[in-house]
Amino acid sequence: MNNDAPTYPRTLIATVAAGCVLLLAGAAFAGWIVQGPEMFLAMAENGLSWCF
Repeated sequence: MNNDAPTYPRTLIATVAAGCVLLLAGAAFAGWIVQGPEMFLAMAENGLSWCF
């Protein structure tokens, strides 16, 4: 039997899922770029507080 049914739904779902993952990764990276120095200083201050 010849089954030439298109696989558009599966491809569309995979493309949408990959797009969502890419958007989340981009948002996380942008947040890290913007808030990175504050996060680093907060972690450094908390780390140094354990030493004293």
